[in-house]
Amino acid sequence: MNQIFSLFIPKDKTFQPLFEEGATNLFNISEALVLFIRSKDKEGKIKLAKEIKALELVGDKATDKIYEELNKNFIVPFDKQDVHALATKIDDIADDILAAVLNMELYQLDTSNEAMLKLGEIIAKMCSELAIAIKEIKHFKNKQLIVDICFNVGQLESKADRLYEQAISLLFDNEADAISLIRQSDILSQLEKTTDKCDDLANVIETIFLKNA
Repeated sequence: MNQIFSLFIPKDKTFQPLFEEGATNLFNISEALVLFIRSKDKEGKIKLAKEIKALELVGDKATDKIYEELNKNFIVPFDKQDVHALATKIDDIADDILAAVLNMELYQLDTSNEAMLKLGEIIAKMCSELAIAIKEIKHFKNKQLIVDICFNVGQLESKADRLYEQAISLLFDNEADAISLIRQSDILSQLEKTTDKCDDLANVIETIFLKNA
């Protein structure tokens, strides 16, 4: 029935390009996060932080445009609430990545902490998978691919939870400086929460596919 109904709906030329822009931006900002954490060069970190701030603004503009088009258009590619949820969840991840980077800058934190890098790499992997899934929304054909991606993202989120718990335990066992302990635990918490947001986005994507495929 959905396939028959879709024949009478004009091809989406408004929302999908914005979703794909958001997906690409999400991939780029997550890759920049990993480079930022990995970098030991102060000037390099400053440059990467500026890049991340700029990418977050690009994401904000795409999200605002989706909200604007959602209010203007009667015909949308799928349920309006799902369009809004998809745009919001994409934006949430970019916001969380920027927040983590801003706090690392504020704390002047040594990001050589292995757990921070591993969490950053998990976020980048999740965003890479999610970007693929978002680009599949335009035709709702590869349902199994979406199921697999959402499962993988869920597995990565569980891995991040375990990594976070281990890192916090080690931090409390080994960090003598109370201020450093608080700052490092705050960043680890922010990164772990970002993986939760990635899992939230995967759930939204899977719901959209189940409704429309």
